[in-house]
This record gives sequence, C-alpha cells and structure tokens, in this order.
Amino acid sequence: MKFSAGIILKSKEASRIEIVSLHDDGYGLSADGRHGVFGSLPGETVLALPITRRKKRLLCRAVEVEIAAEDRVEPRCNAASYCGGCSLQHMSQESQIAFKQEQLRHEFALCQPQEWLPPLLENPFNYRSKARLGVKFVDKKNRVLVGFREKMKPYIADIEACPILREPVAELLQPLSNLVEKLHDPRSLPQIEVAIGESETALIFRHLEPLGADELELFRVFGQQWKVDIYLQPGNLETVHKLSPKNGDERLHYDLPGNDLTFAFHPLDFTQINSAVNRKMVSLGLELLETGEGDSVLDAFSGIGNFSLAIAGVAREVVGFESVSTCVERARENAVNNQVTNVRFERVDLLAEADQLPGLDAFNKALLDPPRSGALELCKKLASSGTERVVYVSCNPKTLARDASLLVEKGYQLRKLGIIDMFPHTTHVESIALFIRL
Repeated sequence: MKFSAGIILKSKEASRIEIVSLHDDGYGLSADGRHGVFGSLPGETVLALPITRRKKRLLCRAVEVEIAAEDRVEPRCNAASYCGGCSLQHMSQESQIAFKQEQLRHEFALCQPQEWLPPLLENPFNYRSKARLGVKFVDKKNRVLVGFREKMKPYIADIEACPILREPVAELLQPLSNLVEKLHDPRSLPQIEVAIGESETALIFRHLEPLGADELELFRVFGQQWKVDIYLQPGNLETVHKLSPKNGDERLHYDLPGNDLTFAFHPLDFTQINSAVNRKMVSLGLELLETGEGDSVLDAFSGIGNFSLAIAGVAREVVGFESVSTCVERARENAVNNQVTNVRFERVDLLAEADQLPGLDAFNKALLDPPRSGALELCKKLASSGTERVVYVSCNPKTLARDASLLVEKGYQLRKLGIIDMFPHTTHVESIALFIRL
C-alpha cells in the first residue's frame, strides 16, 4: 500500500459516526459514504479519530463504541483497532464468513453456480505461517518495534505478541525487538521475513550494513534459544543465506497427511499461508475433480506441487505448469522425495497470450490456482480444448468472475462455487469453483 496516496492526520478530536454498511476493505461506512471507520460494524454508533483522507473519504479508527452490533466480539489483540495485520478481529467468525460470501455472490450475480458450497473453515487464530514484519527504531520511544504496520500509516504497530501468527513467532515480537536493539546500528535492519513449517521456523533478517562477528553471534544465540533457523539478507533476494544452524539444508516442511505427502520448501518459496485450511482445500480440489486412474490432469500455476502430487495419487498422469523456475525445481524435488513418478513439471509463462501457450488437448481435466490477476489467457486456451472438468482456486473474486464468464460463454457450466477462509480476520476472499463442459 502506498501511503503517499493520502494525507496522514494527527487530530485528537473524535467524531460520532453512525455505521450503515461494511466496505470491501473492512471499514464501516457512514450513510453518506464520506466517513470510513476501521474497527466498526454496520448498525453501530462509534467515536472515531481521523487517520487519513483518501479522495473524498475521511478514514478513521474507532476509539469507543457507543452502540454495538450483535456480531461484535472482543478482539484477542489489544492492537486490533490500529494494527494492519488484520481488519476484522472485532467481528464474529460467522459474520466474517457471511461478509466474504456476500462479496462472492455480488461478483457472480450474473453467473450463478448450480450449487453454493459450504465454506472451508479452521481455527481462525495462530494460523499465519508466512509474514513480512517491519522493524524500526523509534526515537520517541527509544526502542525498536517489530510487527505489522498500522492501518493506513507507515508506522510499525506497537505490539508484544500476535494471535494471528503461528507459534513460536506469535510470542517472539518482543524478543526480536530486544535482539535488534543489541546491534551496533538498530536502524540498519528494516524487516524480517517469517516462514513456518510443521516443526521448523525460519527468520530472514534484511540488513543494510555488514554485520560484525559479535553481531553474528547474537543471531546464532537467538536461533539456539528460540529454536529457529536464522537467515541473513544483505542485498537482493539472491543474497539470502542460512546462518544457523549449519547442519541441514535450506528447507522447511509441511505435510498433507491425508495424501501421505511431505513437501520441502525454501523460506522464500510461495506456500499457502494457512496449512490447516490448505489440507482441506487440497482434499476438496480432488473431490471436485473426480479424478480416476484413466485421467490426464493439468495443474496450472502448480507452485511446489501442492495439488499436483496429491492428484497424481489417483490419476494416470499429471503435468504441472508453473511460471517461477525455483518453484518448478522444488516441485520436481518434492516428486522425487515422495516417490511420485507419474508427474512432471514444466516452466511455462502462464500469463502469456493464449496463442503462445502450450496445447491442452492432452488433458481431460485441469486445476488452476493463479495469482490475483487470474488466468484469462489460459481460460481462453481451455475454452478451445477438450478439457471436460476444471477446478479453479482463486484469491480474487473479481478475476474469478471475469474468467468464469468466459468459460461459461464458451460452453462450460459453473456447477459449484464457495469460499475458503484462508485468511481469517482479513478481507481477503479465497474461493473455489467447479466448471463442467456441457
């Protein structure tokens, strides 16, 4: 988010605002739309302090709730009203799901599925296994803050623990702050990347100045004390390297127990942020594909093999197309490690024009899991192929609706559609759809 798009306001005067609706970005809206209030819900009257002005809307944060909505709950985090790590902790999980379902229904108003799937849910706390934490020495506080940025502001939220992050990192924010304060120049370390596997945790420290031997020892001791792997990044992503422990390779692991699979990944590899929901999502994807031993399946945007290897357990063959070469390498590595021989992975620019994509006639089924930009060109290619069944996993309802309209126009039926609560307490909407050729 670019903070320069608005003016940061420092007024201490609170305004009384009645909230009538909830914006897709998670803040409550006044009847005239001129005020947006983070930490508020429809039906509430709140006192709110201004944060910033965006275009013609004054964005605020609630500091007192005078009339509360029935679906308001007490946030677990004391910083929920201003920390940008999540948006909806003050809203019951049931209402969060309804809010996300309504967004999906709105996008598909003109392209309704035959069946709405029940939402995929898991524990909404301590789920987040990937994060980028900001680090800053704050002169006014004379100490280092580690955490997410504040809502609509460039400042680091002052928090000691985070109920959204998975353990052990959920309780490591203050120890990390203490570690950075011991460096010769605490201002030279601006961020920490977090990656958590089944039993391993990796922290990647971006540092702008060379570290002395005594500072390197501080990191090693921290890693030993908290049982985390320490990585350093002195420059671009190519410079990331493991400092400690020295034994073992640069890998973390996660499991799909229902498929008897274990995946190795580098801390910088893309993996799903919520491992518990990911297990359910992979199971649902296989269920919707209805894959059998005679099927040849395309897994597009295959990543490190998350869906591919599971599908290979029931299909005749699987081919994974992926744009990122490191993911292709990791997927091949995972296939070997799991002794899966009926799958292969190829590097393909899946965002290229349709006429530049490989032919798809060899596949009678396909699974797509694209980035937020969607898979429009690939859907054009699918529309001209003989692929009979398509499962589409999406992290953007708008591009899913766009691509769905094309598939339906070209002879597919939208059979099933539903949300996946991959990102509890945020406004992110993950969904899954099934298309069948008529």
